[in-house]
Amino acid sequence: MPAQLLDLSSESMISTAAGAAITSWNLAATALYGWQPQEALGRPLAELLGAYPDSAAEELRSRGIWQGCVERRRRDGTATTVRVRLASCTGADDEWMEVSDPVDTAHPAEVALAASEYRYRNLFGAVAASFWELDFSGVGVLLRQLREQGITDVAAHLRANPAIVRAMMRSTRIVDINDRSIEMFGPGTKRDLITTPLDRYWPKASTGDFTESVLSAIGGKPRHVAETRMRARDGREFDVLFTVSFLPGTVGTGTLLVGFTDITDRVQATRQRDEASTRRKMLLDVPTLALSELAAPDTRAMFSRLRAEGVTDIRAYIDAHPGFVDQLAGNLRFTSVNDAAVRLYGARSADELIGRSLTGLIQPGCEVLRRSIEGSYDCEMVFQAEVRMFRLDGTPFDTLFCRVSNPDPASAEVLVAQIDISEQVKARVEIERMRQQASHASRIALLGQLSASIVHEISQPVTAIAMHAAAAERLARAPEPALEKLGKITGQIGQNALRVGKIIQRIRALAANREMPMVPLSLTDILAETRLLLRQELTERGVQVTLSRDANVPEVCGDRIQLQQLLANLMVNAIQAMEASPHGKRRIDLTLRTRDGLVLAEVADSGPGLSADFVAAPFQSFRTTKPDGLGIGLTICRSIAEAHNGRLEVRDRADGPGAIFTLVLPAVGSAT
Repeated sequence: MPAQLLDLSSESMISTAAGAAITSWNLAATALYGWQPQEALGRPLAELLGAYPDSAAEELRSRGIWQGCVERRRRDGTATTVRVRLASCTGADDEWMEVSDPVDTAHPAEVALAASEYRYRNLFGAVAASFWELDFSGVGVLLRQLREQGITDVAAHLRANPAIVRAMMRSTRIVDINDRSIEMFGPGTKRDLITTPLDRYWPKASTGDFTESVLSAIGGKPRHVAETRMRARDGREFDVLFTVSFLPGTVGTGTLLVGFTDITDRVQATRQRDEASTRRKMLLDVPTLALSELAAPDTRAMFSRLRAEGVTDIRAYIDAHPGFVDQLAGNLRFTSVNDAAVRLYGARSADELIGRSLTGLIQPGCEVLRRSIEGSYDCEMVFQAEVRMFRLDGTPFDTLFCRVSNPDPASAEVLVAQIDISEQVKARVEIERMRQQASHASRIALLGQLSASIVHEISQPVTAIAMHAAAAERLARAPEPALEKLGKITGQIGQNALRVGKIIQRIRALAANREMPMVPLSLTDILAETRLLLRQELTERGVQVTLSRDANVPEVCGDRIQLQQLLANLMVNAIQAMEASPHGKRRIDLTLRTRDGLVLAEVADSGPGLSADFVAAPFQSFRTTKPDGLGIGLTICRSIAEAHNGRLEVRDRADGPGAIFTLVLPAVGSAT
């Protein structure tokens, strides 16, 4: 049986494990025998009060019930005779429940009165907490009015309408308080506190906590416990543990007992402990960490002024006031440093740093300091970045800079943790230098391989120039030269000459110790330009070209001439592969597709397809089927694709004879 129900009885009620250890003990038992429940629970009944007679156990086993008078010991050592009714609990043969009262008691009501007096004496006197007795009937009236208005979801309605909850506070009457309440919620007399409206004690920010207590009451919960903030009569606010018990039949009709325990010191200690724990953790994680505390009271006041003026975008404000960052650097001054910080800044002692500002220790207009200031203004607790700073003698050093703001908004101090990463930065620079050298050496080696391919690459535009020049000569000697056609041919000669020049420029860039320019490009445009460059050869060979593409093909990052060179080489290979095919069946299908952050450019021909030897090793150098070929065209194409973080794929067509060469490149912005 729940302990709350046992406490409602005016008779002593005790349960035991088959007459041995005590398992429950109500308030009437405390009033009768003197022991507190926590003193009695778990102890043997015979040791505490005295044993049952042997006949009790025998009769319980046979009839399930026994009654009689026994002598009992009280806590103060005195003896008393009690009338006991003992029963074995239904469904629990090992639990006995006794109900007893003194033989000399005139009426059970006297025991109930003693238990009641004991309860309230402990609550109002012995406990070092504030206790209020509240008349809650006004809240019941307001709740009934809400239901009459058709409000079905009372919880949602009260949470959305704090004004109704404040009205419930005002309708609640304070009946009685204990002495501790006067100390906690004063100044004033007991009468002053009782006559003060209840809502005066509840700050608006704590309205939600009162709401939840009301919802606990109407939800049938036996009690409600929460941490909240309360207000004393002089306006002082403090943290409390708020407890209230709801006895059956009292919600909305009777009085409730409410308790407040001041936990201000505990909350403050927890906050300080968390701050100290954070700092200790940083120290333990990195034993060589340079720690500094910097104070900037002027900066705190400046931030407050800017917020009062309505400045919400601190970045725009700093853009409009270029000297703001350096001004704040001059306001930030060291208040304490550890030994690692002294060594980091090259000081002889902490005294050389205490009181010094960051001016001269950080670059003017430092971008990292600016980002830290922006984060601090936006109430970001932690900021971290790499930054170059200067020691007291002007020597630069690189550091991992971490700023941790004080959680107290009124504090003007910040904690700065730093690690000297100068050696790591030097190592990164050296690695990058070595990478560039290796890249240069690789390009020189590739250039050696490409020396034989220069003729191969330039032969296409040079051959086109020769063919166009011969055609232009024939047109010029005609009796009536076709000037419009002659103009187009000379234009083609100029375009191919420019192409030769750009190829030579790329070969020079490859030999120089500099990176190729990688910029966002449209493969659609590059395919169109490549078709234009090869228009004459496509026309003379009778090759039909089709292009299909997805609706939105993203850009790729690369070098225009190299990608144009790659696609032109694939198209020329396709043209040459179809030399044995009838003119009407020579076709190149160009396709642009996107898939999983990739852009795919396909060049498909209608030639005889690929041999088994070629499919086994498509990129083998110096292997060719052309009488005048060098066998390095596809090798160069693959190198260009890989230089663009892509790849070149080769396969036979599935819809008929022919081959498909696919250039796969990552789209701009893709993580692929």
